[in-house]
Amino acid sequence: MNVAQEWLDALRRTETTGQRLFGSKELGEIEIERKSSKAITIKGKFWAGSLTHDNDVLMWGSITNPYFSDFKKSKTHIHLTNGTFKMMEPLESGFNVENGATISTNTGDIICGNVNGIRDRVPDPDRRVGMSIEREHFSELLAPNGKIIVGDVRETVYLDGDEILVLNLIDNVKLKGRKIQIFGSKVSYDVFIELKKDGILRFFDRGSGFDISDDAILKLENGKEFFLDELKNKKLIGFGGQDMTYDFLNNLDSYSQTSNWTSKFSGLKFFKR
Repeated sequence: MNVAQEWLDALRRTETTGQRLFGSKELGEIEIERKSSKAITIKGKFWAGSLTHDNDVLMWGSITNPYFSDFKKSKTHIHLTNGTFKMMEPLESGFNVENGATISTNTGDIICGNVNGIRDRVPDPDRRVGMSIEREHFSELLAPNGKIIVGDVRETVYLDGDEILVLNLIDNVKLKGRKIQIFGSKVSYDVFIELKKDGILRFFDRGSGFDISDDAILKLENGKEFFLDELKNKKLIGFGGQDMTYDFLNNLDSYSQTSNWTSKFSGLKFFKR
């Protein structure tokens, strides 16, 4: 991707458009085009390397990462200094982010399909016979000033955004946001959710919340932590859920166990950006 980056930089300096294929037929090709709007389109699977752009990126394809490589320059990282990253119809087309790839934006949003990380085992670095260690390769989506909109998130993933909209959270997932909306019915025991100050959280599962693990952890920015069973016992999760503000959660212990919890949420609304 070094050649692609140099080509894009040249087009940016001259304020021109262009279209070009990168890669090889044997290992896979991607097509990159710079539009007159300064946005770029990427068509094909992004296999490795870094790419930085100063405007929107629209993509038709998946993104993976050579997690087995020890060379940092080969790691997959798409970074936008301005603008939004968007996969086009990702769930319908099966476009994923996987195997430890990273997408980051300074100001914009990230919209993609399902997100998967990966864990592997390697020989013990101290060369102890028969021993190995596990390595975690987190796929990361970072949009500190924007929205992250994704499908299912599973197996070693980290999300950090101002707003996060996600379906299911399964197996070693960490997410941090100011406004977090979880629309699926599955949250596994090893999920860690951190809510930023002045934020709001909601689980939209219309069932009983059975597949939302009691042992998943919610942490507030000030360090206060809950197991999700505390919220389920108060009927804040399940049957459509309730809007839970940061301040409400921070003061949860001050409410009586016998209070009418539904009435305490009257008047609460989603924050608007």
